[in-house]
Amino acid sequence: MAEHPTYSVEKYSSERFEMGYIRLGQGSRQLIVIPGLNVKSILTTPELIALQLKLFAEHGFTVYVFDRKDPTPEPYSIAQMASDTLQVLRALSLDNLYLFGHSQGGMISQCMVLEEPHLFNKVIFSGTVSHLDSQAEELFRTWIELAAADDPLGLYENFEHTVFSEEFGTLLHQDLIREAQTVTKTELLDFIAHTRNMFDFDVRARLGEIQTESLVIGSKADRVFSYALVRELADRLNCASFFFEHCGHSPALETPLYNEKLLEFLSK
Repeated sequence: MAEHPTYSVEKYSSERFEMGYIRLGQGSRQLIVIPGLNVKSILTTPELIALQLKLFAEHGFTVYVFDRKDPTPEPYSIAQMASDTLQVLRALSLDNLYLFGHSQGGMISQCMVLEEPHLFNKVIFSGTVSHLDSQAEELFRTWIELAAADDPLGLYENFEHTVFSEEFGTLLHQDLIREAQTVTKTELLDFIAHTRNMFDFDVRARLGEIQTESLVIGSKADRVFSYALVRELADRLNCASFFFEHCGHSPALETPLYNEKLLEFLSK
C-alpha cells in the first residue's frame, strides 16, 4: 500500500475572492500545479491529489496545487483565471518556480507565462492546446448541455468514454457513478462557467513570446484534445514533447511513467 504523504489544505483570501490550494513537500523548488477542468473542487479529495504528486515532494519540490477562485464569476476568461492565480503567487512570495498545467490548467499556464514571462524556470503543458478545434467544441457543448439539464450521471458517463482510455474508463465506472451522485447544482453551474470560457481561448498569435524552457506532454489516443492539436502546440513552441500511445486525456491516472517523464524534465 502506498504511503500517504503529509499535506495541508490552505486558503488565500482577499476582498475580491478566495482561492484554496493544497501544499505538500518542503523542497527549495516550488512546483505550481494548475489542474484541468473538474466538476468537484480538488479540495474535496486532497489526500488523493497529494498521493498523485508525492513523487515531486520526494525529489526536492514543495508542491502547490491551486483550485479555481471562489466565487466563480461569469464570464470568467482563461486570461483572468491566470491573472487571479498569479495574484495568489505574488501574495505567497514564492520564488524558484516551476509551472505545470494540465488541460484547461495548461491553457491557464500559457496565459500565466505570457503575463509573467520571467517568473518560471520551466513549464510543462500537459494534454492542452492553444485554441479549440471543432472536435473539442462539440464535446464541450455536450458537457454544458448535460450539466445544464441537471444530469450529472449522464455527464460522468460521458467522461468515462472521453476523458479516459476504454480500459481505464471501464475500471473507473463505479467510482464515477458514486461521485456523480454527490454533485450539487452549484457545482454544475460552476462547471458550466468554467467550460464556456474555453471557447474564446486562442493564444496562437502569442506563442512566440514564450521563451521559458517547456515540455508538451500528452497522449496520441486523447479523445478530448486530439493528438494533432496538442502536437501543434509543441510545434509552435518549438519545444520538447512526449506522447503516450494508448492513454486517455489524463495519463497521470493511467501510468506511473507520466510522473517519471515530468520529473525527468524538471530535474535536467
